[in-house]
Amino acid sequence: MKLIKSINYKILLLGLTSFSFLGMQKSYACDSCNFFEYSLLQNKSYLGLFYRYRGFNDYKSYTAVSPASQSILTYPQQLSTKLLPGSYPIVMHEPEGNNLYVRKSKEDFETYQTIEVRGNFTVKNKWNFTAVLPYEFNKVYYEEYLDLPKPTRDTTLFVQGWGDLTLAGDYIWLIYNKKSRHTIRPGFAINLPTGQALIKSGNENRDYFDPIIQPGKNAFAFIPRVNYQWFLNNQGVNAGASYQFSTEGAQDYQAGDSFNAYAIYFHQFQASEKVLLAPNAGFYYEASQKDLWNTIEQDLTGGKVTFAQIGLDFNVTQTTLNLIYQYPLSQNLNGNQIMHSSRLSVGVIRNFKL
Repeated sequence: MKLIKSINYKILLLGLTSFSFLGMQKSYACDSCNFFEYSLLQNKSYLGLFYRYRGFNDYKSYTAVSPASQSILTYPQQLSTKLLPGSYPIVMHEPEGNNLYVRKSKEDFETYQTIEVRGNFTVKNKWNFTAVLPYEFNKVYYEEYLDLPKPTRDTTLFVQGWGDLTLAGDYIWLIYNKKSRHTIRPGFAINLPTGQALIKSGNENRDYFDPIIQPGKNAFAFIPRVNYQWFLNNQGVNAGASYQFSTEGAQDYQAGDSFNAYAIYFHQFQASEKVLLAPNAGFYYEASQKDLWNTIEQDLTGGKVTFAQIGLDFNVTQTTLNLIYQYPLSQNLNGNQIMHSSRLSVGVIRNFKL
């Protein structure tokens, strides 16, 4: 029995979560997220399938914006793109133009859903390599936007497609003492411009969708990062931070630099001979600078947000079900952006030895 318990403890998976929501894949709509972490407690290799959900709703205020006022040019409700000439006709995240504007409503919402395949490979317990391929389903709904003088209601933008491939590598530094173990993992990730970044709308002109809701970016993103774990008597702490900076992508759009950090406490419980549970709770923080369109800062992008997080790993032998929920505690976004709401992640992971 002791041998079985020992083996089970060694194969338990524990999520290190710094949501983009998950994303190693960063959707522009996330505004500040970059790298989602998930690693094995004992640095084993694994294959995983993840589902991620990010929601946005509500505004700081609901004051209507007149299309005749200057504010429509500098603060179109969500994207804040200014009306610049360019080579791309665009269906903007919120409709733009001299006679178009969104009437903000509590019914407005945005959802960003991702199905993600992830492979993680550990070599000689010293090096760890990860590949992530996401498929995105992005939806934006406005109860009413005005095409003066005629109002149009129930306006929905929906885009789906492949996101950008992410490749990452870490060095694993283990420090043991009599009672505890420390694991330090400095690493680097890169997002490759492999996703779909120029999806067109179904309107008469077949215009491109706004780059914020495109699944891919057609840009490189570089993510230096570090993760740390302290483990003692079936409990411990995970903490980490990452910083992302990107090149200019499709439609002359460039995501602002972003910083993420998290701290999570976890505890393992032996539920039965083959079943281990690992509940966890903590905090996650993300902050980003303003995006650029044609090198001009977009005033309604970027900001700071702090989430409370709870999660559970349910492990049976070599298979783990990972559940994570995040709720925003505070957010300070630039301008009157639509605000962050809850996030959810569900993953099924199968570990193995190379």
